[in-house]
Amino acid sequence: MPTFRYRARDDSGTVVRGTLVAENERLVKLRVSEMGYFPVSVTPIKERTQKALGFLPRRVRHDDLVVFSWQFAAMMSAGIPLIPCLSALRDQTGSPELSRAIADIRQRVQDGQSLSSSMGRYPHIFSNIMISMIRAGESGGFLELALERIAVQMDKDAELRQKVRSAFVYPVLVIGLAVLIVAFLLLFVIPVFADVYRSAGLQLPSATRTLMAISDFFVKFWWAVGLVLVAIIMGTRAWARSERGRPRADALKLKLPLFGVLLRKVSIARSTRVLGTLVSTGVPLVDGLEDAARVSGNHVIASAFRFAIVRVTEGDKLRQPLEASGEFPPMVIQMVAAGEESGDLGGMLNKVADFYDRDIEYTVKRLTTIMEPLLTIVLGVIVGFVAISMYMPIFSLTDLLKQGPSAGAVP
Repeated sequence: MPTFRYRARDDSGTVVRGTLVAENERLVKLRVSEMGYFPVSVTPIKERTQKALGFLPRRVRHDDLVVFSWQFAAMMSAGIPLIPCLSALRDQTGSPELSRAIADIRQRVQDGQSLSSSMGRYPHIFSNIMISMIRAGESGGFLELALERIAVQMDKDAELRQKVRSAFVYPVLVIGLAVLIVAFLLLFVIPVFADVYRSAGLQLPSATRTLMAISDFFVKFWWAVGLVLVAIIMGTRAWARSERGRPRADALKLKLPLFGVLLRKVSIARSTRVLGTLVSTGVPLVDGLEDAARVSGNHVIASAFRFAIVRVTEGDKLRQPLEASGEFPPMVIQMVAAGEESGDLGGMLNKVADFYDRDIEYTVKRLTTIMEPLLTIVLGVIVGFVAISMYMPIFSLTDLLKQGPSAGAVP
């Protein structure tokens, strides 16, 4: 959809400028008028100009979408009509990109289009899951319930993101601090000691000589080391995102010590909650499995769900392909089987997600308890090795000074 730059005046005559996404200039003028301004001029922005000036559609923060979902659900549950709801949401959101999208959605709904199809024009903002649930709510006559479940789903997803983020913050900070400390020692501290030892002509221990050689290399070629590290990081990321590399990278993530179990639980929790919510709102199971695969965040788990799509389409129960994949714990399989037998598959899947949410919280606490002393020991060993290696020759230097200038050591 094209982007337009508009210029308008308010009631006091002050010039107001901005941009809007719309199908044509007429709609832009109409929306500017709805905002309480008098449109003066509307100019389309070419795609190259949009890229240069940053006007291309940008993603909206997850937190803004969570607030939007809860506000939308609360107003609809209170009996407020859809158009006034969208007007209020447009004015209340703190995201300019989301505000422009809501204004366009409101206009389309007012013109007779459905809410789901209008939101579907903004895939960079609203996920397929949200649109599928709203479409099911519209067709089933329970839009308020669908919006409430969307809000719960997004809230749970935000909590899950926070838990995972907290699990990785501490080790990343400690490892980053260790790298900075080692770099500072190699570049600034060890060269000072090296000059003293060379001038004294001491016979140095092998550990000290090795450390000095590494320091000399870093001092001379720090730029090359930086380039190699950047190349390795960028190359690894590009490989992990490529079509051939992503399956292997995701499989390796699930096999990581300590963190592999956590990543598997996170993927299962996110996908089962999405699947359970979609099934509960009337979305067909096959469509729900596709969305569950899309949000799992891991190619291995996603492949297991897509394998289940084929088997379910052929007439199998969901339990059978999930069990055959070997990627889901027995508890998940048993809960799915119980849900299929009782006719409440969506409810059982949501219970699985709730269980894993609590289990992830405990896992994060256990990981933090394990990682704190482990990383402290690693950092202490690194700094201790550097300190001992550089201070060992000092004892020889002290003995040399006590013996007088005639005493010398083999260089």
